[in-house]
Amino acid sequence: VWPRNIISERLLPRLHVSMILRASRMTSRSLQGCVYFLLLVLARSEQNLGCFHYGFAYTTVLPVLGNPFNATDAVNCQTRCAAMPECANFAFFPNKKCFLGSSDGKLRSAQAGVVAGPKSCSPVSEACTGFPSPSFPAATAERTMAAWPGGEQPTPLQCWPRGSDGFPMRCLNRTANVLEDTLTGWSGRCEGMKHITDLQEGETCQIRCLMAPLCSVWIEESTTDPANASRCWNGILGDKCNQQAGGNGLVPTRGQRLAHGTFRVLANIAGMQIKGLVQTFDNTVYADWQEGAKHCKFECSSFLLCQFWQYSRAHGCYIDDPRKGRGDVHYPLVTGGHEPSVISTGSTDWVAGEMIQHNCVGAKSPIPTAAPLEGSVQAKVAGLQDQQTFKSGFISKLLVGVPVSQCKSQKEGHED
Repeated sequence: VWPRNIISERLLPRLHVSMILRASRMTSRSLQGCVYFLLLVLARSEQNLGCFHYGFAYTTVLPVLGNPFNATDAVNCQTRCAAMPECANFAFFPNKKCFLGSSDGKLRSAQAGVVAGPKSCSPVSEACTGFPSPSFPAATAERTMAAWPGGEQPTPLQCWPRGSDGFPMRCLNRTANVLEDTLTGWSGRCEGMKHITDLQEGETCQIRCLMAPLCSVWIEESTTDPANASRCWNGILGDKCNQQAGGNGLVPTRGQRLAHGTFRVLANIAGMQIKGLVQTFDNTVYADWQEGAKHCKFECSSFLLCQFWQYSRAHGCYIDDPRKGRGDVHYPLVTGGHEPSVISTGSTDWVAGEMIQHNCVGAKSPIPTAAPLEGSVQAKVAGLQDQQTFKSGFISKLLVGVPVSQCKSQKEGHED
């Protein structure tokens, strides 16, 4: 018998009622096996929250025979490290190579797909709860790292739940918040958006974005269609969304900027300039810098890959965007040396800025569906009333990729 609170709080946000009804036609053993397997996947994805670093590796390799070893995944690599007394950390590479490191290794940026971490995980990661001392950022990497509890500057999305493949998962407690809305004066004339052509029956443009943690902007418009039919666009960030008339942006009939989950401010970085940030809008978009800074923060807090945002009176909004070649912020932040990542301090031009950390902390909240436009169809989501439902095929894509028919065999495999 599965506890009611576990089923409702952890599984129902991901399961559609039609899938549950379909599953009810399975045998009792098969259904329990399916739920058991889903719980295992969710537990595995969350047990190392704050422990692993994605896109990072340690600088030293233990001089032991066979190192690097072969491993199936990052957890298997960490298990190898834990079994070796002299091992302090590990790095698992996409080619399945597991590098075991010594205690004098330094955490540094590495290629995409690398997962690194200590030999064992703490029940509560200091990276997800601590704050730096006033000495951050310091002149050297060693002093910057020492300013943080645990001895390491937090890495991007370190405290965000991820699947076994490392891809960011949806928050199950805090679904999303609406930051900007065309109904309340936001321009929404974004560029760099993706045209969504595979909406399912009953699915809305907004719901597609709400269900994808890396989607921060959704737009509906009709000007790009020869027949003036409504089109849906989603974006990871959206470019130039604050521009007014003119430009090459979409002309929305409705749109919103969303922030998935929650975030906490780790440090105030006003008065310094962080090297490697990317300009998203200039200082002419808003009449005063306070308003510009507010929208600059909206962009960073809605973009899961963003850790830093800054606003300059002279130049406007800058955030870090690792998708772009010039958007690489040096890790860790340093003010000295031959390549400082903080290139000025005490500046009166950089009037606002923060280092933030995205997370999924807070009370459970419903998905903030928009007031429907005339003729639009809303989708049914857990906690909402009087709405039409999704087709089960769409929701199944949001699960872990395991068909219901395979759940029994997966359960038996774990038991073995």
